[in-house]
This record gives sequence, C-alpha cells and structure tokens, in this order.
Amino acid sequence: MFLELDLYTVFIMLLGISVGGFLKGVISFGFPLIALPILSLALPPKSSIFLLFFSLIFVNIREIKFSNWRSYKPITPLACGIFIGIIFGSIIFHNVESKLISKMIGITIVVSAIINFYGIKINKTLLSNKIFSLIYGFLAGIIGGMTTIVGPLIVIYLVSLNLKKEIFSELVSLSVFSTLAPLYGIFFMYQAVTFNDFFVSALLVIPAILTQFLGFKIREVIPQSFFKNIVLIILVIIGILVLYKNW
Repeated sequence: MFLELDLYTVFIMLLGISVGGFLKGVISFGFPLIALPILSLALPPKSSIFLLFFSLIFVNIREIKFSNWRSYKPITPLACGIFIGIIFGSIIFHNVESKLISKMIGITIVVSAIINFYGIKINKTLLSNKIFSLIYGFLAGIIGGMTTIVGPLIVIYLVSLNLKKEIFSELVSLSVFSTLAPLYGIFFMYQAVTFNDFFVSALLVIPAILTQFLGFKIREVIPQSFFKNIVLIILVIIGILVLYKNW
C-alpha cells in the first residue's frame, strides 16, 4: 500500500497527519476531517484511511478520562447507533469505486464545515428522545463508515447538549475512539495489509502527537471560536478541491 513512495507523497502524508493532529489539539475534533482531504491529493481513499489508523487511536485516547464514565451516559443511545451505522457504512465503502468515495468525502467535508460554521444545533426535545439519538447516531455512523468523517456530526449533537468544555472534549474523543473497532475491523476483512503498511501508519503517530501537543498550547491562548471559523473556511476550500479533482 505504501511501497516506493515519492517525495511529494511523503510530504503530503506528513502534512495531512501534522495539520490533522494540530487541529485536534486546538478544537478537540477534526483530525480526519482535514487530514483525509489533504492525503487524498496524493493517495487513494483506502490508503488514506488506513494511514490514519494508529494516529486516530493515540490522538483520541489522550483526551479520554475513563474515571469520568458517569458523564458518558447521556451519549449511550448515540454511541449504539453510531456503532451499528459504522458497520453498514464500512461495507458500502469497500464495495464502491474509489472516485465515488472521494466525492462523498469532499461533499461531507463541505457540508459539515458549513453546518459547524453556522453553529446549527439540535432541538432539546429531540435530544431527550432516545429513539432520535439512536437514529441520528445510525445515520452519522453510515456516513462515518463510508468516509471516516464522523466527528463533525458527533460535534453537532454534543454542542447541542451544552456540555462543559472538558466533558465536551472527552466525549468527542470517546465517541470517535469507539468507532475505530467496527471501522477498521471491517477494513481488515476487505483489505490486505502488510507489515510495511502498519509500520508507516505507526511511524506517523509521532508528528500527530507532537502537533496535537502544540495544538493544546494554542488552545490556551487563542479563542477556539476564532480559530475554528478560520479552519472551517479552509476546509470548505479543501473540500471543493477534492470534489474538483475527482469529478
């Protein structure tokens, strides 16, 4: 999957992972949201998604505090829906053409960025309905399974709950982390992966962690809302470029 890489591809890989880790550190989400479209400039979707494997594990588990498990109860229906949806979405992902997946990634990025930019929230009445949360999670899971981009849809739900900043960050990371088992479980059923592929993916954890740490520092001095809006505008541009490249 990652044999005979040229300098341009290596640069794009490092850039995508580094920018993704930095964004995750600053606003608590967005690692695959910005890493995937950058990686897709040089790699096919399946290679890009596998490249994120180890980095997604480490950048998310760093923000989870399992001692706060009681605070995670409100998202149980959402998490169950996402888990089931991820399985269906992943199966679809492995049975359609790469160009279609790239288009879907581009569309998801643009739509998610616009929704988050305008701060659209879910009605409180719907949030208290477990059936709605389950269905919302299921649809988010299908999209996440097909594109690996589930974070923004989870964020819309969690922002609507008006959680404390620390709990919000933990729940975003926990929700994304919990999707990795079904997402990559299905991936390994369909895709042949070599030791070299695992090695390259593991090696890129280093820039992901370092830039996430830098993002944590930036989070302390720059208003998240300002930085988030800048990033979302950039994402719309990147998403349009991905669509243009694969249309």
